[in-house]
Amino acid sequence: MRDYLKDNLVILRNKSPELYSLIKKTHNDDQYKVSKSKSGVSTLSRVFPDGKYKTLHSKYNPLQEAAQLIDSNYSNEISNYILIGLGLGYHLIDLHKRISSQDRIIVFEKNLAITKLALSQNDFSEVLSNPLVSFYVGIDPNKIEQILYEDRTNLAVHGYTSINLKTLVEVDNNYYQLLITELQQAHQKYKLDIDTQSAYSKKFYNNIFANAKFIIESPGILQLKNIFPQVPVILVSAGPSLDKNIGFIKSARNQIIVITVATALKPLLKNKIEPDFVIAIDPNDETIESFNIELIPDNLWLIYDPCIPFSVSSLFNSRKIIMESSIGLAKWITDHSEHKGFIKNTSSVAHAAFHLAQHMRCEPIILVGQDLSFEGHRMHCTDSFYSQANQDNIGADRTIDVLDYKKYTEYNPSMASTKDIFKQNSKTTKAMDTYKHQFKKEINTESITINATEGGVNIPGAINISLKEALNKYCKDNKFFSASDLLKVIKQPKKNKRLGDSIKYQLERFNEIKHSIEIINNKYLIGKELSIKRRQFILEMESFYSELLKDEITMALMQGYDYITFVEWNQETKKINKLSENERSEKKYKRDHMFIKELSKTIDFLCNSFKKMEYDLP
Repeated sequence: MRDYLKDNLVILRNKSPELYSLIKKTHNDDQYKVSKSKSGVSTLSRVFPDGKYKTLHSKYNPLQEAAQLIDSNYSNEISNYILIGLGLGYHLIDLHKRISSQDRIIVFEKNLAITKLALSQNDFSEVLSNPLVSFYVGIDPNKIEQILYEDRTNLAVHGYTSINLKTLVEVDNNYYQLLITELQQAHQKYKLDIDTQSAYSKKFYNNIFANAKFIIESPGILQLKNIFPQVPVILVSAGPSLDKNIGFIKSARNQIIVITVATALKPLLKNKIEPDFVIAIDPNDETIESFNIELIPDNLWLIYDPCIPFSVSSLFNSRKIIMESSIGLAKWITDHSEHKGFIKNTSSVAHAAFHLAQHMRCEPIILVGQDLSFEGHRMHCTDSFYSQANQDNIGADRTIDVLDYKKYTEYNPSMASTKDIFKQNSKTTKAMDTYKHQFKKEINTESITINATEGGVNIPGAINISLKEALNKYCKDNKFFSASDLLKVIKQPKKNKRLGDSIKYQLERFNEIKHSIEIINNKYLIGKELSIKRRQFILEMESFYSELLKDEITMALMQGYDYITFVEWNQETKKINKLSENERSEKKYKRDHMFIKELSKTIDFLCNSFKKMEYDLP
């Protein structure tokens, strides 16, 4: 039989030099045996130490077996496929023949030796030449989220179909089951991030423009790097279990750093506990309610994302430190003025607090109020904004229990069963389950993280002990110190004119796009719509898109504002590309007609907002 290895490796060297190098160095593995099937094509077996073996492909007709596997999983509506296990790759070749030029295939295989055998037995030239097919061999399943980061939007928006090579998954079950779990968790996180961006993109931009002066003038978290080495820190979240142990925080206040999420600020202050830092990252107006207090303590510092409401950031005068945001507009401002420092994961405000503690080199990190589940029908502690909102609505037929239950039922569509730290049945949500999984991935085993929540779900990697025990063991002998004294070293940013020049240039680009949109509107979308004008409109829009894509920075700024419109355009385009040529024209016209109207609104908003930012520059 012909050996295809050399020819396949030539293509692989250009596609993935790292994988090429690994396979080139890989020796044949006696655990895997290639033999002829009844139909004459190669089949693969796993040989065990006792001499027994398990066939990984059909002994009779591997090609037919692969076709049946793809038949049961392929759909013309699906655009992303993830193959778990490569084997000799028959199913991959069959799938590749069926997909469109827009479809994505991602292949995960544990064993380099199997991959080398596959490349020896089959012609993968077309598969390897397709830039939308990727191979990941022998990767750490815990790094799936980073590995698929560039695919996150595509996977979140369009989803994926997993095609598992069952026999191979069974042979290396622990590896592949972990990979499948991590893949599901990564996809859930991507969806959560995309859903948030879709829902809040315009709110993000409005808040960032309102905060523009603060973004420029605030010092960044870069200045907090390693500022509190080996100092114990308590991270306070507003879960219902906070009610039972909030008093212990006060007893050790002079030996610890206290970082609170915004929703737990009111409960702390009501118990006469003044934290060192409060973190705010949420753009919605409910964040304002968490700061609806009589007086901001003199020594309290705000750590904030530029997406928060202006009415919150304006409360803190010079006592605020900013962290960079992944939102395109905020990133554009810091890229053209001064970098502030980036916290790697802000899936939730509690994660932001956790990474801040790591960034400052605090240890141990003690979590309280981090339930990540319901206590009965409650998700938040007493005195939090959410609890107060219920109390304000109490009436004759609306007891607190009734109101808690009503709020609880609103989570039904995303509810999931779980076990708490006492092994009792409890309820969580898909979002909170994702947050738990993120904590698991981010807890550093070389440092100490304690879950002193005394309720809620177990967080893998954290030590479960009571808050009283944690304070006695890790904080009792810690010397008295003042965080506010150490924070006096924080320096204000230096002024520079670079941002002003960048704003002028960006305004020119927006005005050019605005002019192009006006020309297209006047030529094709005003007056009677003739079929010939429609065809010309589609062609001109294709040229317009092509020009837009050349300026990645401007394109990113536009997408960031009206995220859902661009997502819908992308979804519609994928559907159109699967249609016949005759069916495409009408669909393209409707897509582009709708899109250019929304794009015109986006450009108007950006032009006006950039002009105001230029005017308000310090």
